[in-house]
Amino acid sequence: MSNGAPGGRFELPISCENKLSVKLFQACALPVWATPAMLNLKDTRFIIISTFLRLMELLDGTIEVLDVFTREFVGKRDVVLGISGGIDSALVAFILKRNLESRRIHLYSLPFGSESRDVQKVSEFLGLPYETVDMTPALEFFSSFQGERGVTGNIKARLRMVYLYAKANEYKGLVAGTSNKSELLTGYFTKFGDGGSDFQILGDLYKTQVYQVAKNYNFPDWLIKKPPSADLWVGQTDEGELGITYEKLDRILECLEYLKSPEECNAADCSIKEIKRIYGMVQSNAHKRVNFYIPKIGFRSVGTDWME
Repeated sequence: MSNGAPGGRFELPISCENKLSVKLFQACALPVWATPAMLNLKDTRFIIISTFLRLMELLDGTIEVLDVFTREFVGKRDVVLGISGGIDSALVAFILKRNLESRRIHLYSLPFGSESRDVQKVSEFLGLPYETVDMTPALEFFSSFQGERGVTGNIKARLRMVYLYAKANEYKGLVAGTSNKSELLTGYFTKFGDGGSDFQILGDLYKTQVYQVAKNYNFPDWLIKKPPSADLWVGQTDEGELGITYEKLDRILECLEYLKSPEECNAADCSIKEIKRIYGMVQSNAHKRVNFYIPKIGFRSVGTDWME
């Protein structure tokens, strides 16, 4: 364990009786400079403490955490995953394959109409088969909502998750999510759609860090350079909808993570107006990151002080 100034990777010896907690990477003892969120933590073998590093630096040991988390959380269960031909779902599938037997990984492409040709290319790169299920018939029931593109997009995302959970029930397994930290913070996901899953392997990686991990795994250049899209309508791109590039967005989000005010955020090439817009987006979408809103009555309450 390093005793130097904050920054980098810090390993803690096994000093707890219980094994690694996968619900929170927790520790029995922490340095005095550990972040406040760490103070109630226990039961772990190691932890990577994210302190004030160079902007967007990917901590040493990140890949190890992804691997350990996946193995410990999934255990002996099967996993169901929707793939789109994009970087996020491809990386999740790749990490699953690193840590689970291939026969326990079930990939599904769920297009509404024609399927992206990149799904097959991703499948070949991963060495994992997938099944295609055209979801168009399921969407026809909601034809009265077809006039509003955003509403229809949310319906599509939720229908896909209904199918994935049906398959997870069949396999008595889990549904893997593909959302990254940038999407979770800005609310760029559909509640009970792509945001509804049993675990999110990439949930604490900004989009730009997802690319870094993919490069470390030697992902093909065409996949890394592909414009991110949820493919909910023709021509849709993540950055187009967000109104900002991921590179600039993640710089702003990192300022917010380290408790900087908009005025203290010196994100390169970002105006104060743009910074305040992103801060407001994170705040207004907080409801999407909370499972339940429940009025506090009992001694310990689900969603607040009942720690699982």
